[in-house]
Amino acid sequence: MKKYIITYLKSADGFNLLSLHLKNTTMKTIIKTTLAAILLLATSQLFAQREKEIQNSEVQGIYLNADNFKSGELTRPTDKQHAGDKIKLKQFFISPEIITIEQGKKTVFYKDSIFAIQLTNGENYRFINRDPYLIADTSSLYIYTRKTVKATSKQVGPRSTFIAVPVTYYYFSFGNHKTIYSLTLANLRKYVLTDSAIHMAVCDKFTSDEMLQKINKKTGRFELNETILSKLNK
Repeated sequence: MKKYIITYLKSADGFNLLSLHLKNTTMKTIIKTTLAAILLLATSQLFAQREKEIQNSEVQGIYLNADNFKSGELTRPTDKQHAGDKIKLKQFFISPEIITIEQGKKTVFYKDSIFAIQLTNGENYRFINRDPYLIADTSSLYIYTRKTVKATSKQVGPRSTFIAVPVTYYYFSFGNHKTIYSLTLANLRKYVLTDSAIHMAVCDKFTSDEMLQKINKKTGRFELNETILSKLNK
């Protein structure tokens, strides 16, 4: 065995192959470590710029359905007056469940079966694809918003750099509010703008999806809803 090793190491080709293997292994390790560091940095930047996560202690109650929401009938599954009382949104793992504990009794609510949650500051959030969206306007269409970030790569010389770009997503619902749609002109034309006067007013004023996102700073309402209401009230 020793003779075999000595002979192998004395061989120029064998020695070079061994050296090359070691170099490649080292290079692969360096590349993997570098990529892991870049990914970790990009992830930390994303979470740093995301909208502040809702804390369990901020949840005041649950609206079980749209009718409860309209009438302001809030279900309070726990009074938080006993040791261990809590509401757990389980957001980190994007769980489908909300768990409440009242005097040791556990109750499970599913995010896709309730209508919304209310926070102690009065804000209401509805879960869309298990993410909480602010119910931003209910004056006509219900409009939902969520601020977050997405990672994009930018080429800087020979290197690619990850950049966290802030984005806001918009959805809407109407009628019984069971189905939620992306806020686009195509969806409005397809599902909402059945009245010719409203159709004309909306399409004349809003010529792009981005324009639908405008908010009247004086009233705090979406200009889209104000346009619809202006025709409904005539």
